[in-house]
Amino acid sequence: MEVLSPQGALLVSCIARLPERSLPRHAWAAEVLVEQLWAASPGEHAEVLGEVLAPMIGRGGVDARRVRAEIWELARSGALVPVGAGSAARYEAADFAEAMADRDLSPQEGQVMEFAVRQLTARLLALSKTARAAL
Repeated sequence: MEVLSPQGALLVSCIARLPERSLPRHAWAAEVLVEQLWAASPGEHAEVLGEVLAPMIGRGGVDARRVRAEIWELARSGALVPVGAGSAARYEAADFAEAMADRDLSPQEGQVMEFAVRQLTARLLALSKTARAAL
């Protein structure tokens, strides 16, 4: 069992808060999560979350390659478990990873995480309804 990076711990904590404790394996889903965490970081707490998110942020915003690399590293270490195939493919947070990622959050950090999770959940729901309506 490996130690999670600060970025990995943050992502696992967020994924554990998503419906079904899982993240779709669409590359954009993790990017949206990081983007929302970054955008919602409040002023005085932006430093703490900013430091954690910094390796995944490039000059122009969220660096998709870095986010994917962190997700793949979490999957490689077993912290995220690939489940399903095709359009149902997703990553589930492993119990041990959740326990490792569980840390005391300030109320502001908790609000930022909840906001990012709600934003991603809303986008995923809208996408699923759009896909069903197209059928």
